[in-house]
Amino acid sequence: MTEPTQSGPYTGQPVPPHQPMASVPGWAPPPQQGAPYPYAATPPVGHGRPASPPGDPAAASDRTSGALLLLGALLAFGSSFATLDKSVQHLGEGEEPIYETVAKPWSYSSGDIGGETESVMQFSGLLLLFGTLVAVAAAVLLLTGRSRRLPLGPALAVGGSVLLLGTTLSVLTEAFNDTQWDGEGRTTTFGAGFYLLAVAFLLTLGATVTAVLGTRRPATALPGPAQPPQPWQSAPGGVPDAQAAAQPAPPFPPAQPPAPPTQG
Repeated sequence: MTEPTQSGPYTGQPVPPHQPMASVPGWAPPPQQGAPYPYAATPPVGHGRPASPPGDPAAASDRTSGALLLLGALLAFGSSFATLDKSVQHLGEGEEPIYETVAKPWSYSSGDIGGETESVMQFSGLLLLFGTLVAVAAAVLLLTGRSRRLPLGPALAVGGSVLLLGTTLSVLTEAFNDTQWDGEGRTTTFGAGFYLLAVAFLLTLGATVTAVLGTRRPATALPGPAQPPQPWQSAPGGVPDAQAAAQPAPPFPPAQPPAPPTQG
């Protein structure tokens, strides 16, 4: 006897239910193309060395202005103890001078040559001393870079340069005005203090121009070394997706049942 058969097409062997694969401890998904750190590291620049950060043009201009201003202030202070100009009076051509006047930032003396002289105090030296002190303080701010960090740093730096510039120009003009009385046996010659002040004026002028131009250029922070992106940076919202990283790879698709046999 034969066993009764069911009518209908042959469906093959029954497929067992799918069992999820348990993740093996220590297993991680294979790295993918374009994946973030730690799979895709940033390639080094050049021969394995990172590129050096570019220099800050604003900081370079501040140091230049501070050096010029400091040198100009020292020359202006030294000129306050030297002779600005000296005038002598002759009775006639070819004769010895009999009267002279000597102008200094702190004194103005006049009298007969070889005799008694009368001296009065001048306040040009006080102006030079005050301008020198303010300029030195401004130069320190520029050289140390604090003129960019303090709220009134740029204004103090420019103000110190302008003050010394005006002081040296005022004293130079006063010494140059003594030459307007030359003639009829009177001659005026400039001393070492005048030339020191002239050099200090030129240096201060360069420092003022550099400081004014530097205030229009904000200082930029030097970029630090590039940090590789972290795994949580690629996740939306910046929250670490630890569950997604710990999930195992998707299992293989289930086997398809064989095709039913064809009846002869």
